[in-house]
Amino acid sequence: MKTEKIYSKINDPKIHKNLADSPIWDEECYHPDEIINKAGLYQYTIKFDGLKPVQVTNVFKYKD
Repeated sequence: MKTEKIYSKINDPKIHKNLADSPIWDEECYHPDEIINKAGLYQYTIKFDGLKPVQVTNVFKYKD
């Protein structure tokens, strides 16, 4: 398993219960290499098994 940080403008308070179908995947989500400014974004720390997300370990919101 690999742990990655994913950034999104979307706050999904139910992501722990429904990770694979979270709206963060449908809308804007970014890898750390793709963003310059983190202000206003949510940082999701997610464990992946290959390409499949399996566990959320942390959610953090950057201030605007």
